Amino acid sequence: MIQYLLIQAGGCQYGLAAHQVLLVADGFELYPTPSAHPAVRGVTPVRDRLVPLVDLARLLRDSAAAATDGETVVLVQAGDTLIALQVDDAHEVVSGILSPVPNAWRLPWASGVDERGDALVPILDMELLAERLVPATARGRE
Repeated sequence: MIQYLLIQAGGCQYGLAAHQVLLVADGFELYPTPSAHPAVRGVTPVRDRLVPLVDLARLLRDSAAAATDGETVVLVQAGDTLIALQVDDAHEVVSGILSPVPNAWRLPWASGVDERGDALVPILDMELLAERLVPATARGRE
């Protein structure tokens, strides 16, 4: 059994493991900064820190995906990193059973799926997604 925050980004539903969610807020301040990844919109102040603000829809798809219009931000803990995710909406914390991702799906950033009605909701692996934000050259230097 897993508890997760049900969110919507880019017109699709996803789940964020509840133990990684630190804050959900409507509205944010944005300070644009240069970034190697097109999903990083800049930084936003959260809890007296500047945290990267990431357009989740762009991160999950490709750089050509349309920007998220949502004003909802979900602050998540991905390993040692705090990330503010810009999403369309955050619905509720729900419980479900984590099942493997179907073989036909290409979801390398999902830790599993939960069945909600007639749909499968991918549960995002935030540590894998955080790795996508780090340029390959920087990973090679670690």
